[in-house]
Amino acid sequence: MSKIDVIIFANVLLFISVGCKPKVKSEEQAPPNIIFLMDDQHRWDALGLVNPQVVTPNLDRLASEGIFFDQTVCQAPMCIASRNSMMFGLYPNQVGVLRNEPGIPDGELPAIPLAQLFLDAGYETAGFGKTHWGVSSSTRGFETRYCSEIREDGAVMMIDTDPDKKKAYDTETGEYGPGEEDPSGYIGRTSGIPEGSHRDGWITDRCLDYLESREDKRPLFLYLSFMKPHAGHNVPEGFEDQYDLNNIEYADQPPWDKDHSPHADDVNRREKYVGFWKDATEQQWKEMTMRYYANCTWMDDMYGRVLAELENRGLLENALIIYVSDHGEMLGERYYRFNKYCLYESSVRIPLILSGTALPEALKGEVDHRPAELVDIYPTLLSAAGIHIPEHAIGEDLIRGAGTRNANFCGLHERADEAAFMWRTPEYKLIIRMERKPDASTYTSSDIIGGEFYDLVEDSNEWNNLYEHRDMAEKQEEMTRDLLAHLKTLKLLPPLDAAI
Repeated sequence: MSKIDVIIFANVLLFISVGCKPKVKSEEQAPPNIIFLMDDQHRWDALGLVNPQVVTPNLDRLASEGIFFDQTVCQAPMCIASRNSMMFGLYPNQVGVLRNEPGIPDGELPAIPLAQLFLDAGYETAGFGKTHWGVSSSTRGFETRYCSEIREDGAVMMIDTDPDKKKAYDTETGEYGPGEEDPSGYIGRTSGIPEGSHRDGWITDRCLDYLESREDKRPLFLYLSFMKPHAGHNVPEGFEDQYDLNNIEYADQPPWDKDHSPHADDVNRREKYVGFWKDATEQQWKEMTMRYYANCTWMDDMYGRVLAELENRGLLENALIIYVSDHGEMLGERYYRFNKYCLYESSVRIPLILSGTALPEALKGEVDHRPAELVDIYPTLLSAAGIHIPEHAIGEDLIRGAGTRNANFCGLHERADEAAFMWRTPEYKLIIRMERKPDASTYTSSDIIGGEFYDLVEDSNEWNNLYEHRDMAEKQEEMTRDLLAHLKTLKLLPPLDAAI
């Protein structure tokens, strides 16, 4: 039994949480309910099953009864590009949304969004929380839709139905800066407002209200997506109490006197972070890290309440449950680097769990080491529901697929004249910087202007750049060749109507 398997088993014994009772299915079994759980900026290792510092009993239980994919990456380390990629089953370069920028209007979509495919197949579709299309849009397939931020036409908005609660939240976080990611937002505080006045608390209440009154007999596609553990770290009372601040371990710093991150050394408020956190106290580092973990515990607790209600309603008797995040969080690693916007491990790696009674028994309790990606969610969920997978879908079916991918891919487009692309295995990581082009399928080796190469086994912190090092020449050449071949497949797609 591996170390991670031992941790998973231990967590099952330690925590009692909602689970899914096995059920024998016949050939006539109805399509499974799809329970899609998601949050924002959740590191792949901020789970109890990986890091015993973190308290996440419900997610640990799902993993112990399902599959934990421990080598999963996002396709772009920021919200809008990542979520568009996931919901369309395409890489960002194919979608044309490369960063946190305006998304695609309804009439110009490159593919049918995931929820719409489930609705068209006869599912009831209900969406609660963040999608972040990056543009004013319809609900894109959700019949029932509740949002706390980022308005969608036809959605019930927190600010419209509970303006006092929204004002209370905005007032408490007003000093946290853009995206609540100023140093003050990272240090955070114990929240002084009720859970239901938080955006994610409000979303959870609406989801529970919906489940309690639901009478629809169609199979259910339920999407529940939180905005935390993304900063700010204003955690409701009670969740910090599950941590001992004295025992919190925080980021080690490399032995540098300046940043060494060629593809991302000057992006996203670097000066602000370095200037503050270089002089931060140990107390501030521990509070910041602890409150991030406490946010994860809060998310886990709300998932547990929703799963319990789903079980009470019989909706987990035939269900596939998925949990995932959109990207990771650096938490001060690698020379005072916070949030995402880079291609290092803590930013690009994400947690991914498949669980539930609809999962084949032979796969349950597994830790899967395949190089999974967010684009795999689209075909995996459609296949599980018996829905035709559109030809454009580039991902792999993680349940029934053969697993032919041999490396992970991710891209970063934070500089106007430059693109950076990652090709990663569990052992090695290549990052190449390219002169930016509008169509990724046209990149050649002549466009490379530099790079980074890391031995992830010997240098898990990614502090020692071995790019063009003679001992790594053969492996770097091989991975560069594979990455360039992958880019050739990423032609920008036209709008769906234009393609028909």
